Amino acid sequence: MGEHQVDLLISPIGLSLDGTEYNYASASKGAKVVAHNKEAKGATNILGKDHDKYLRNPCSAGGNCLASLIYPTETWAPLGNFVAANVKHAQNFKLHEPKWARYLKLNLLSHHGSKFYCTLSVLEVYGIDAIERMLEDFMVASGESATNKLQIPNSTAMPSLKAESSPSDQKRDGEVQNVVEDADKGIESINDGQRLNSDVMKNPVTASPIPDPGTEVRQQSNGRIPGDSVLKILLQKVRSLELNLSVLEEYIIELNRRQGDVLPGLDKELSKISLLLEESKTEIKDLLGWKESMESRITDLESWKAAVSSRLDAVVRENSMLRLDVEKVLSDQVSLENKELVVLVVSFFFACVAILNLVSKRTMMFFGSSKVCQTSRGWILILVSCSMTIFITLLCS
Repeated sequence: MGEHQVDLLISPIGLSLDGTEYNYASASKGAKVVAHNKEAKGATNILGKDHDKYLRNPCSAGGNCLASLIYPTETWAPLGNFVAANVKHAQNFKLHEPKWARYLKLNLLSHHGSKFYCTLSVLEVYGIDAIERMLEDFMVASGESATNKLQIPNSTAMPSLKAESSPSDQKRDGEVQNVVEDADKGIESINDGQRLNSDVMKNPVTASPIPDPGTEVRQQSNGRIPGDSVLKILLQKVRSLELNLSVLEEYIIELNRRQGDVLPGLDKELSKISLLLEESKTEIKDLLGWKESMESRITDLESWKAAVSSRLDAVVRENSMLRLDVEKVLSDQVSLENKELVVLVVSFFFACVAILNLVSKRTMMFFGSSKVCQTSRGWILILVSCSMTIFITLLCS
Protein backbone atom coordinates (compact mmCIF):
# COMPACT_ATOMS: atom_id res chain seq x y z
CA MET A 1 0.00 0.00 0.00
CA GLY A 2 1.50 3.33 -0.97
CA GLU A 3 1.29 6.56 0.97
CA HIS A 4 -2.23 7.93 0.58
CA GLN A 5 -5.10 9.71 2.32
CA VAL A 6 -8.31 7.93 3.36
CA ASP A 7 -11.63 9.81 3.62
CA LEU A 8 -14.65 8.06 5.16
CA LEU A 9 -17.79 9.82 3.90
CA ILE A 10 -21.05 9.58 5.84
CA SER A 11 -24.00 11.19 4.04
CA PRO A 12 -25.03 13.94 4.65
CA ILE A 13 -21.93 16.05 5.32
CA GLY A 14 -21.83 18.36 8.37
CA LEU A 15 -20.45 21.88 7.97
CA SER A 16 -18.32 23.97 10.32
CA LEU A 17 -19.14 27.57 11.28
CA ASP A 18 -16.99 28.84 8.40
CA GLY A 19 -18.89 26.70 5.87
CA THR A 20 -16.21 24.04 5.38
CA GLU A 21 -16.83 20.33 5.81
CA TYR A 22 -16.47 19.21 9.44
CA ASN A 23 -13.74 16.57 9.81
CA TYR A 24 -14.43 14.51 12.94
CA ALA A 25 -10.99 12.84 12.74
CA SER A 26 -9.03 16.09 12.97
CA ALA A 27 -6.76 16.81 15.92
CA SER A 28 -7.89 20.45 15.85
CA LYS A 29 -11.48 19.24 16.46
CA GLY A 30 -10.47 17.21 19.54
CA ALA A 31 -9.84 13.83 17.90
CA LYS A 32 -7.06 11.65 19.28
CA VAL A 33 -5.62 8.17 18.89
CA VAL A 34 -6.49 6.13 22.00
CA ALA A 35 -4.70 2.91 21.01
CA HIS A 36 -2.56 1.38 18.27
CA ASN A 37 -0.36 -1.65 17.74
CA LYS A 38 3.13 -1.39 19.20
CA GLU A 39 4.79 -1.80 15.77
CA ALA A 40 3.13 1.35 14.37
CA LYS A 41 5.19 4.55 14.37
CA GLY A 42 3.65 8.05 14.31
CA ALA A 43 0.03 6.95 14.78
CA THR A 44 -1.08 10.47 15.74
CA ASN A 45 0.19 11.89 12.44
CA ILE A 46 -2.91 10.68 10.58
CA LEU A 47 -5.03 13.28 12.43
CA GLY A 48 -3.26 16.23 10.79
CA LYS A 49 -2.80 17.66 7.31
CA ASP A 50 1.01 17.71 7.43
CA HIS A 51 2.09 15.35 4.63
CA ASP A 52 5.67 15.33 5.93
CA LYS A 53 4.44 13.31 8.91
CA TYR A 54 2.67 10.00 8.40
CA LEU A 55 1.93 6.63 9.95
CA ARG A 56 4.46 3.84 9.39
CA ASN A 57 3.22 0.35 10.07
CA PRO A 58 5.02 -2.91 9.15
CA CYS A 59 3.04 -4.60 6.41
CA SER A 60 3.34 -7.94 8.18
CA ALA A 61 1.72 -6.56 11.35
CA GLY A 62 -1.84 -6.21 9.70
CA GLY A 63 -8.98 -2.69 5.14
CA ASN A 64 -11.92 -3.08 7.18
CA CYS A 65 -13.37 -0.38 9.45
CA LEU A 66 -15.01 -1.01 12.84
CA ALA A 67 -16.94 1.42 15.05
CA SER A 68 -18.13 1.52 18.66
CA LEU A 69 -19.86 3.91 21.08
CA ILE A 70 -17.59 3.06 24.05
CA TYR A 71 -13.92 2.20 24.52
CA PRO A 72 -12.51 -0.22 25.47
CA THR A 73 -15.08 -2.65 24.11
CA GLU A 74 -15.23 -6.33 23.25
CA THR A 75 -17.60 -5.96 20.28
CA TRP A 76 -17.16 -3.66 17.28
CA ALA A 77 -19.81 -2.85 14.68
CA PRO A 78 -18.41 -3.35 11.15
CA LEU A 79 -18.71 -0.38 8.81
CA GLY A 80 -17.40 -2.13 5.71
CA ASN A 81 -14.41 -3.48 3.81
CA PHE A 82 -12.57 -1.09 1.49
CA VAL A 83 -9.85 -1.64 -1.10
CA ALA A 84 -7.44 1.26 -1.64
CA ALA A 85 -5.84 1.77 -5.03
CA ASN A 86 -2.04 1.75 -5.31
CA VAL A 87 -1.84 5.54 -5.72
CA LYS A 88 -0.51 8.41 -3.62
CA HIS A 89 -3.52 10.71 -3.36
CA ALA A 90 -6.71 11.03 -1.34
CA GLN A 91 -9.24 8.23 -1.78
CA ASN A 92 -12.88 8.41 -0.68
CA PHE A 93 -14.87 5.48 0.74
CA LYS A 94 -18.61 5.89 1.32
CA LEU A 95 -20.43 3.86 3.98
CA HIS A 96 -23.42 1.92 2.70
CA GLU A 97 -25.06 1.72 6.13
CA PRO A 98 -24.08 4.70 8.33
CA LYS A 99 -24.00 4.06 12.07
CA TRP A 100 -23.83 6.20 15.19
CA ALA A 101 -20.32 5.77 16.58
CA ARG A 102 -17.78 7.55 18.75
CA TYR A 103 -14.66 5.43 18.21
CA LEU A 104 -13.31 4.21 14.85
CA LYS A 105 -10.98 1.24 14.49
CA LEU A 106 -9.00 0.82 11.24
CA ASN A 107 -7.39 -2.53 10.36
CA LEU A 108 -4.90 -2.83 7.48
CA LEU A 109 -5.41 -6.39 6.22
CA SER A 110 -3.28 -6.43 3.06
CA HIS A 111 -0.95 -4.19 1.07
CA HIS A 112 0.36 -3.48 -2.43
CA GLY A 113 3.91 -4.37 -3.39
CA SER A 114 6.65 -5.90 -1.27
CA LYS A 115 7.73 -2.94 0.86
CA PHE A 116 8.44 -3.39 4.54
CA TYR A 117 6.33 -0.42 5.75
CA CYS A 118 2.75 0.49 4.84
CA THR A 119 2.30 4.25 5.19
CA LEU A 120 -0.84 6.34 5.77
CA SER A 121 -0.77 10.16 5.54
CA VAL A 122 -4.12 11.23 6.92
CA LEU A 123 -7.51 9.81 7.95
CA GLU A 124 -10.60 12.01 7.63
CA VAL A 125 -14.15 11.22 8.75
CA TYR A 126 -17.08 13.32 7.50
CA GLY A 127 -20.72 13.09 8.52
CA ILE A 128 -23.25 14.60 10.90
CA ASP A 129 -23.85 14.10 14.62
CA ALA A 130 -27.10 13.23 16.37
CA ILE A 131 -27.82 16.73 17.71
CA GLU A 132 -27.49 18.37 14.30
CA ARG A 133 -29.70 15.67 12.83
CA MET A 134 -32.35 16.22 15.49
CA LEU A 135 -32.36 20.01 14.96
CA GLU A 136 -32.57 19.59 11.18
CA ASP A 137 -35.54 17.21 11.42
CA PHE A 138 -37.19 19.46 14.01
CA MET A 139 -36.93 22.49 11.72
CA VAL A 140 -38.20 20.51 8.73
CA ALA A 141 -41.08 19.10 10.76
CA SER A 142 -42.21 22.57 11.90
CA GLY A 143 -42.68 23.74 8.25
CA GLU A 144 -44.50 20.72 6.82
CA SER A 145 -47.69 18.86 7.60
CA ALA A 146 -47.65 15.50 9.35
CA THR A 147 -49.14 13.64 6.37
CA ASN A 148 -46.61 14.97 3.91
CA LYS A 149 -43.78 14.16 6.25
CA LEU A 150 -44.98 10.56 6.53
CA GLN A 151 -44.98 10.23 2.72
CA ILE A 152 -41.55 11.80 2.08
CA PRO A 153 -38.82 9.12 1.94
CA ASN A 154 -35.53 9.61 3.75
CA SER A 155 -33.11 10.48 0.97
CA THR A 156 -30.11 10.54 3.29
CA ALA A 157 -30.72 7.10 4.78
CA MET A 158 -29.69 8.33 8.23
CA PRO A 159 -30.96 6.96 11.57
CA SER A 160 -34.31 8.09 12.99
CA LEU A 161 -34.95 10.86 15.52
CA LYS A 162 -35.19 8.35 18.32
CA ALA A 163 -31.60 7.40 17.72
CA GLU A 164 -30.62 11.07 17.35
CA SER A 165 -31.71 11.99 20.86
CA SER A 166 -30.45 8.82 22.44
CA PRO A 167 -26.68 9.54 22.65
CA SER A 168 -27.09 12.85 24.50
CA ASP A 169 -29.82 11.45 26.77
CA GLN A 170 -27.75 8.36 27.40
CA LYS A 171 -24.84 10.60 28.42
CA ARG A 172 -27.01 12.50 30.94
CA ASP A 173 -28.59 9.32 32.33
CA GLY A 174 -25.18 7.69 32.47
CA GLU A 175 -23.89 10.60 34.55
CA VAL A 176 -26.80 10.22 37.01
CA GLN A 177 -26.15 6.51 37.21
CA ASN A 178 -22.43 7.10 37.85
CA VAL A 179 -23.32 9.52 40.69
CA VAL A 180 -25.61 6.91 42.25
CA GLU A 181 -22.92 4.24 41.91
CA ASP A 182 -20.35 6.53 43.58
CA ALA A 183 -22.81 7.27 46.40
CA ASP A 184 -23.45 3.55 46.79
CA LYS A 185 -19.71 2.92 47.16
CA GLY A 186 -19.47 5.66 49.79
CA ILE A 187 -22.35 4.36 51.94
CA GLU A 188 -20.95 0.83 51.75
CA SER A 189 -17.60 2.00 53.14
CA ILE A 190 -19.31 3.92 56.01
CA ASN A 191 -21.92 1.47 57.28
CA ASP A 192 -19.74 -1.66 57.03
CA GLY A 193 -21.09 -2.86 53.70
CA GLN A 194 -24.82 -2.64 54.52
CA ARG A 195 -27.24 -1.99 51.68
CA LEU A 196 -29.94 0.64 51.64
CA ASN A 197 -33.53 -0.19 52.43
CA SER A 198 -35.50 -2.06 49.84
CA ASP A 199 -37.88 0.87 49.25
CA VAL A 200 -34.98 3.03 48.01
CA MET A 201 -33.45 0.33 45.83
CA LYS A 202 -36.74 -0.62 44.17
CA ASN A 203 -36.36 2.25 41.67
CA PRO A 204 -32.92 1.88 40.05
CA VAL A 205 -31.60 4.51 37.70
CA THR A 206 -31.57 3.20 34.14
CA ALA A 207 -30.04 4.58 30.99
CA SER A 208 -31.95 4.86 27.76
CA PRO A 209 -31.00 2.21 25.22
CA ILE A 210 -29.43 3.34 21.96
CA PRO A 211 -31.21 1.85 18.95
CA ASP A 212 -29.35 0.54 15.96
CA PRO A 213 -29.14 3.37 13.40
CA GLY A 214 -28.89 0.88 10.56
CA THR A 215 -32.30 -0.59 11.45
CA GLU A 216 -33.91 2.84 11.73
CA VAL A 217 -32.45 3.85 8.39
CA ARG A 218 -34.48 1.10 6.83
CA GLN A 219 -37.56 2.20 8.82
CA GLN A 220 -37.19 5.79 7.63
CA SER A 221 -37.27 4.76 3.99
CA ASN A 222 -41.10 4.85 4.18
CA GLY A 223 -41.44 8.21 6.02
CA ARG A 224 -40.24 10.60 8.76
CA ILE A 225 -41.28 10.91 12.37
CA PRO A 226 -43.26 14.16 12.84
CA GLY A 227 -41.85 17.07 14.86
CA ASP A 228 -44.29 16.63 17.77
CA SER A 229 -42.79 13.16 18.29
CA VAL A 230 -39.48 14.87 18.98
CA LEU A 231 -41.13 16.95 21.70
CA LYS A 232 -42.76 13.84 23.16
CA ILE A 233 -39.41 12.07 23.23
CA LEU A 234 -37.79 15.06 24.90
CA LEU A 235 -40.60 15.25 27.47
CA GLN A 236 -40.21 11.55 28.21
CA LYS A 237 -36.50 12.04 28.71
CA VAL A 238 -37.09 15.03 30.99
CA ARG A 239 -39.58 13.02 33.06
CA SER A 240 -37.12 10.14 33.23
CA LEU A 241 -34.44 12.54 34.44
CA GLU A 242 -36.82 14.00 37.05
CA LEU A 243 -37.59 10.47 38.27
CA ASN A 244 -33.92 9.63 38.40
CA LEU A 245 -33.20 12.86 40.28
CA SER A 246 -35.95 12.11 42.81
CA VAL A 247 -34.51 8.64 43.36
CA LEU A 248 -31.07 10.16 43.71
CA GLU A 249 -32.42 12.71 46.23
CA GLU A 250 -33.97 9.91 48.31
CA TYR A 251 -30.72 8.05 48.06
CA ILE A 252 -28.75 11.07 49.31
CA ILE A 253 -31.23 11.59 52.18
CA GLU A 254 -30.82 7.96 53.21
CA LEU A 255 -27.06 8.35 52.90
CA ASN A 256 -27.12 11.41 55.19
CA ARG A 257 -29.29 9.55 57.70
CA ARG A 258 -26.90 6.61 57.68
CA GLN A 259 -23.99 8.97 58.16
CA GLY A 260 -25.80 10.64 61.09
CA ASP A 261 -26.28 7.21 62.70
CA VAL A 262 -22.70 6.15 62.13
CA LEU A 263 -20.82 9.35 63.03
CA PRO A 264 -21.69 9.36 66.81
CA GLY A 265 -20.43 5.81 67.10
CA LEU A 266 -17.31 6.81 65.23
CA ASP A 267 -16.81 9.75 67.61
CA LYS A 268 -17.07 7.40 70.61
CA GLU A 269 -14.63 4.99 69.03
CA LEU A 270 -12.25 7.85 68.28
CA SER A 271 -12.47 9.09 71.90
CA LYS A 272 -11.73 5.58 73.18
CA ILE A 273 -8.83 5.26 70.79
CA SER A 274 -7.55 8.69 71.92
CA LEU A 275 -7.67 7.58 75.58
CA LEU A 276 -5.85 4.38 74.72
CA LEU A 277 -3.25 6.39 72.85
CA GLU A 278 -2.75 8.71 75.85
CA GLU A 279 -2.34 5.71 78.16
CA SER A 280 0.08 4.16 75.73
CA LYS A 281 2.04 7.43 75.60
CA THR A 282 2.29 7.60 79.42
CA GLU A 283 3.38 3.96 79.57
CA ILE A 284 5.97 4.62 76.90
CA LYS A 285 7.24 7.66 78.83
CA ASP A 286 7.51 5.55 82.03
CA LEU A 287 9.34 2.85 80.12
CA LEU A 288 11.71 5.44 78.68
CA GLY A 289 12.43 6.83 82.19
CA TRP A 290 13.01 3.32 83.55
CA LYS A 291 15.26 2.62 80.61
CA GLU A 292 17.31 5.77 81.28
CA SER A 293 17.65 4.90 85.01
CA MET A 294 18.70 1.36 84.15
CA GLU A 295 21.22 2.69 81.66
CA SER A 296 22.69 5.02 84.33
CA ARG A 297 22.86 2.13 86.80
CA ILE A 298 24.49 -0.10 84.25
CA THR A 299 26.99 2.69 83.50
CA ASP A 300 27.83 3.03 87.22
CA LEU A 301 28.16 -0.73 87.54
CA GLU A 302 30.49 -0.87 84.57
CA SER A 303 32.64 1.95 86.02
CA TRP A 304 32.77 0.16 89.42
CA LYS A 305 33.67 -3.05 87.64
CA ALA A 306 36.48 -1.27 85.80
CA ALA A 307 37.82 0.20 89.10
CA VAL A 308 37.69 -3.20 90.84
CA SER A 309 39.40 -4.81 87.87
CA SER A 310 42.20 -2.22 87.99
CA ARG A 311 42.62 -2.77 91.74
CA LEU A 312 42.70 -6.53 91.29
CA ASP A 313 45.34 -6.13 88.62
CA ALA A 314 47.43 -4.02 91.04
CA VAL A 315 47.01 -6.64 93.79
CA VAL A 316 48.03 -9.39 91.40
CA ARG A 317 51.13 -7.43 90.41
CA GLU A 318 52.03 -6.80 94.08
CA ASN A 319 51.44 -10.46 94.88
CA SER A 320 53.78 -11.50 92.12
CA MET A 321 56.43 -9.09 93.42
CA LEU A 322 56.01 -10.41 96.97
CA ARG A 323 56.30 -13.94 95.69
CA LEU A 324 59.56 -13.05 94.03
CA ASP A 325 60.81 -11.44 97.27
CA VAL A 326 59.81 -14.47 99.32
CA GLU A 327 61.52 -16.76 96.89
CA LYS A 328 64.64 -14.60 97.13
CA VAL A 329 64.49 -14.67 100.94
CA LEU A 330 64.07 -18.42 100.89
CA SER A 331 67.05 -18.78 98.63
CA ASP A 332 69.08 -16.48 100.90
CA GLN A 333 67.96 -18.46 103.92
CA VAL A 334 69.06 -21.71 102.33
CA SER A 335 72.40 -20.20 101.47
CA LEU A 336 72.80 -18.89 105.03
CA GLU A 337 71.90 -22.25 106.47
CA ASN A 338 74.48 -23.84 104.25
CA LYS A 339 77.04 -21.27 105.34
CA GLU A 340 76.15 -21.83 109.01
CA LEU A 341 76.59 -25.53 108.53
CA VAL A 342 79.98 -24.95 106.95
CA VAL A 343 80.98 -22.62 109.79
CA LEU A 344 79.84 -25.15 112.38
CA VAL A 345 81.71 -27.94 110.66
CA VAL A 346 84.89 -25.87 110.34
CA SER A 347 84.61 -24.60 113.91
CA PHE A 348 83.95 -28.08 115.18
CA PHE A 349 86.91 -29.41 113.21
CA PHE A 350 89.27 -26.78 114.57
CA ALA A 351 87.88 -27.27 118.10
CA CYS A 352 88.58 -30.99 117.86
CA VAL A 353 92.08 -30.31 116.57
CA ALA A 354 92.68 -27.85 119.41
CA ILE A 355 91.44 -30.36 121.99
CA LEU A 356 93.69 -33.07 120.57
CA ASN A 357 96.69 -30.74 120.64
CA LEU A 358 95.96 -29.67 124.20
CA VAL A 359 95.60 -33.26 125.31
CA SER A 360 98.85 -34.14 123.61
CA LYS A 361 100.54 -31.15 125.14
CA ARG A 362 99.33 -32.07 128.57
CA THR A 363 100.70 -35.50 128.13
CA MET A 364 104.06 -34.19 127.04
CA MET A 365 104.01 -31.69 129.82
CA PHE A 366 103.48 -34.48 132.21
CA PHE A 367 106.73 -35.97 131.09
CA GLY A 368 108.54 -32.62 131.75
CA SER A 369 108.91 -30.72 128.44
CA SER A 370 109.44 -26.91 128.77
CA LYS A 371 108.13 -25.75 125.38
CA VAL A 372 104.69 -27.14 125.88
CA CYS A 373 103.43 -24.20 127.93
CA GLN A 374 104.17 -21.65 125.21
CA THR A 375 102.41 -23.49 122.36
CA SER A 376 99.38 -24.56 124.39
CA ARG A 377 98.14 -21.01 124.72
CA GLY A 378 97.49 -20.66 120.97
CA TRP A 379 95.51 -23.88 120.82
CA ILE A 380 93.48 -22.77 123.85
CA LEU A 381 92.66 -19.51 122.05
CA ILE A 382 91.64 -21.46 118.94
CA LEU A 383 89.48 -23.77 121.04
CA VAL A 384 87.77 -20.85 122.78
CA SER A 385 87.08 -18.99 119.48
CA CYS A 386 85.72 -22.12 117.81
CA SER A 387 83.52 -22.82 120.81
CA MET A 388 82.19 -19.26 120.79
CA THR A 389 81.50 -19.44 117.02
CA ILE A 390 79.62 -22.72 117.42
CA PHE A 391 77.63 -21.33 120.34
CA ILE A 392 76.68 -18.10 118.57
CA THR A 393 75.72 -19.96 115.36
CA LEU A 394 73.53 -22.39 117.21
CA LEU A 395 71.96 -19.58 119.23
CA CYS A 396 71.06 -17.49 116.14
CA SER A 397 69.65 -20.42 114.16
